[in-house]
Amino acid sequence: MRFLRTSFLLLLALTSALFSLSTEYARAQTNSAVPLYLIGPGDIIKITVYGEAVYDTSVVVDKDGSVPVYELGSVVISGLSAAQVGDKLAHEFRSKGILISPVVNVAVLEFRSKPVFIFGNVGKPGEYYLDREGLKLTDMLARSGAILGVGGGTVRIINRAGAQTDLLAAKVLSGELDRLVTPGDTVIVTEAATFYISGEVQRGGSYPIEPGLTMGRAIALAGGLTARGARNKLKVTRKDETGEDDTIKVRAGDMVHPHDDIVVGARIF
Repeated sequence: MRFLRTSFLLLLALTSALFSLSTEYARAQTNSAVPLYLIGPGDIIKITVYGEAVYDTSVVVDKDGSVPVYELGSVVISGLSAAQVGDKLAHEFRSKGILISPVVNVAVLEFRSKPVFIFGNVGKPGEYYLDREGLKLTDMLARSGAILGVGGGTVRIINRAGAQTDLLAAKVLSGELDRLVTPGDTVIVTEAATFYISGEVQRGGSYPIEPGLTMGRAIALAGGLTARGARNKLKVTRKDETGEDDTIKVRAGDMVHPHDDIVVGARIF
């Protein structure tokens, strides 16, 4: 009898110690500099109660932010981290006299409450989910396989309220305009506008338009002039206001427009 009593006391002490460790860990996680993921409607979580398998379950967080827990009923957990949910459930079990010293562990099985939609010039367009706090545009663009070349490509962000922001892709990639992504954002990646150059240049072809690109700089991007090339013999074909092709003469200092077809002529010997 004394052996059973001693064993029971040791077991109770061990359980209390485990609970204290769990609480300290949760507190440390809460105070951590790393942002914690906050659970929301649609997420799937797994609840495990140490030594009390009857309470173990995997559930979807309801639209009102609650989950059903055996003998506790509906418990609102939205806006809490996994560790905080574990603490809350443990407190509920104790306060209602269901369990003396419960140790509750909560893990997120599927992140579904914070969707972000990514379309446009990406490898895998579609719906993505924020699986931790603090994710930035570059994080999500990397996941979607965004194709961001140099030049004037843009990253357009439309939030839940419909507000639209256009960012230069190059500055997003450099970190200058990188920013946090918020749930419900729609991100649309557009490729850089291009121009085509041919004639008396070393490497004719299609090139992205850089900000402030002039005809002279376009020739340089194409490897410069051939031996017969003339910088003062430049023609460009571009769409006019009616959408028709219009061929005009231009100078080296003139600006390049999206979809310009530049032809560099030859000088007369």
